[in-house]
Amino acid sequence: MYPVCIPAKIDHSEFQNYFELAKQNPLYVEFYKGNDFAAGAPMLSKKELMPILDTKFKLQNEKTGVYLVRSGGSTQKPLVFPVDIQENHNQRLALAEELTRSHFFTSKTIALNIFGYSDMYRTAAIMDDILEKCQATTLALSSHASYTDMQQATKHFKPDFIFGTPSKLLCFAKFLEENNTKVEIENLFYAGEFLRPKTQEFLQKTFGSQNVYSMYGSAETGIWAWSNCSKNPSLFSVIKGIIVEIMNPDENGYGTIAVTNTYRKRFPVFRYAIGDLGRWVDFDGKSFLELKSRESKSFITCELHHDLDKFFSLASEADAFQIQLSTNEFFKDVVRFLMVQNVAEDKRQEFIKEKCAELKRLLNDAEDCVEADVLLVTAAELYIDPNTTKTPLLLDLR
Repeated sequence: MYPVCIPAKIDHSEFQNYFELAKQNPLYVEFYKGNDFAAGAPMLSKKELMPILDTKFKLQNEKTGVYLVRSGGSTQKPLVFPVDIQENHNQRLALAEELTRSHFFTSKTIALNIFGYSDMYRTAAIMDDILEKCQATTLALSSHASYTDMQQATKHFKPDFIFGTPSKLLCFAKFLEENNTKVEIENLFYAGEFLRPKTQEFLQKTFGSQNVYSMYGSAETGIWAWSNCSKNPSLFSVIKGIIVEIMNPDENGYGTIAVTNTYRKRFPVFRYAIGDLGRWVDFDGKSFLELKSRESKSFITCELHHDLDKFFSLASEADAFQIQLSTNEFFKDVVRFLMVQNVAEDKRQEFIKEKCAELKRLLNDAEDCVEADVLLVTAAELYIDPNTTKTPLLLDLR
């Protein structure tokens, strides 16, 4: 059984009943075989889910249509998760009702939506739907709109919200700065990536935003949490029907976030590890989910999740390696791949050039928002955690 932390208000009988549903589903019969109780059932992650979907889910065999959504990974074969259409609407409606009750969005809200919609990534469409369920107005430009069109839409419709990933919002803000233009949009809304303090400061200054908001979820679990970041930074309220466990928490209560989504009955989602770390905290008499970071086995650049193990091939002959993440003065993500490997002096330059090209390919050649570099170093030059005295494979300094 896992050490686990969940809010005291959880209905354990409901949790067990949902597990019974999940383990009898044809997708998961083998995965949960031998497990009778929810408390001891294993976590499910993308690593286990991809082969299950590849071998057991056949779209042509479904009697009714499904909603397909692609996860935010960067693997060559992405995870595309099926959802029952009505169950999906039910979850969004529950979220919209909570947002309306909390005055998050109102019928007077006008939102400039520059989230993405391509290659089965549906964030822009999801946000359009949620806004409409809140009786709010969406300006559905999406991230593919030109920055000139975004600026003109802002001038003409005077939105009080701007939506987007931090990466896309930053691109629009830099466009405004380069053209010596400012806009006045009271509320800034982001999702899909962590918003770093320096980026937030720049965005608020450029957009004239007083308030910052966010939502949280994943392709496999949907959107199920929201945050008034200006009031409670990193603290998210979770809608009813979603059970969030903190698995294997450390001494500070942070652990792997595992989600059980009881709205999803046709394609159950039980104890799904979405790849982030967090903890439960009590504040003003309420329980909130506090986000910390990605797990150390993955990281995000340019809206894409990168699994650490896909970089192992880059250092197949190295004695050791370390990925160090930072940002430069232009808000670009910087990925430095440090390798401890004996390479002859006359071959070092060509070696580094080839490895750097490979690194950029692994990062999806995102040169517009990522600066990538490969360095040959000694073991002493790798960062060592002073608390554990270990050398982490991934060091995120952002």
